[in-house]
Amino acid sequence: MNPRTALLSYALGTGHRRVAELVQDRLASLGHACEHRPLEEWVPWEYDALFRSGYLLLALRFPKVWDYMYESSFFIRRGKLALPGMGGRVIRRFERAGLSECDLVVATQYNAMEVAADWKRASGSPLKLAVVITDYDVYPLWARPEVDLYLIPHADLVPVLTNLGVAQERIAPTGIPVAPAFEARHDGLSIRAKLGLDLSRPTALIFGGGIGAGPLREAVEALLELGEWQLLVVCGLNEKLRRSLTGAAQKHSDRLRVLGFRSDMALLMAASDVVVTKGGGLSLSEALYMGKRVVALPSLPGQERANIAFMAERGWISICENPRQLRRILKAPPADSPVCLPPAPLEAAVGRLDALARSAL
Repeated sequence: MNPRTALLSYALGTGHRRVAELVQDRLASLGHACEHRPLEEWVPWEYDALFRSGYLLLALRFPKVWDYMYESSFFIRRGKLALPGMGGRVIRRFERAGLSECDLVVATQYNAMEVAADWKRASGSPLKLAVVITDYDVYPLWARPEVDLYLIPHADLVPVLTNLGVAQERIAPTGIPVAPAFEARHDGLSIRAKLGLDLSRPTALIFGGGIGAGPLREAVEALLELGEWQLLVVCGLNEKLRRSLTGAAQKHSDRLRVLGFRSDMALLMAASDVVVTKGGGLSLSEALYMGKRVVALPSLPGQERANIAFMAERGWISICENPRQLRRILKAPPADSPVCLPPAPLEAAVGRLDALARSAL
């Protein structure tokens, strides 16, 4: 008998969804009856408007307000995000979506975990619940007795969870699951040749996650002043950014290539000497697993700044507080601190999840 497993993500960016899809595919290859059920497809509209649209509005347009809310103890004192009436409607949708029939639910984002944990507590179900934390920061609300397994990015975060009351046997520092292409060894020069890039120039890859957030245009302008660098700029879903760079791409056609949403980021990273990006936990991890020099641009408050701080404290990345500093940073020698991330994170995570699911049968 094979387990029935559901992956829950929430589209506050693209990283949570990509991790859920990776894990789903690998669990399905082990025989799980596996489905990915993003919250935005089945939660009530008012819940989605508050938490998804509201988050993106605050984080992108009013970051100081979001920073205040993230650091505030208000939600921590309440013990959850959703208001009581709204939370009740959401867990009823959880049942209607058929998720209550699963043996294992895996959440890759906080709201997804909260909904599943609330349903499990209210129903008394023996369903197994696991979470994959995709940031190098543990917000106190992650700590729930209904969670059977925490898969976390790094061993240094284990004490943070245990201090929140989570038993150590429920924690596995597997690393953030990344696609095997980010751990493979690539021939960067041959990839540059296939992409039609100048083999004699150093190459910088600039992107701001799937939504193309951050001061990317300012970063491009600063690096164009370094005449020797060629730039690959991935705008993601940010069409406004892509259009704003059209003129510069025409003027510097030999050094600047502007791209939209891409599914071949591993190849673009392999072709690059340095990755310039914002503070998403998955994107930073992918670049580090590829052995790339990473420069972090000013990022969103909350998890992204925490990711950057965690990595910078260990000497893994450079922080660029203003895009005008990029020229100075890239002219300086890179840090030589060894990056210590868990090996084969996807295989490790899937192994733990498969064992948990089969224990429920």
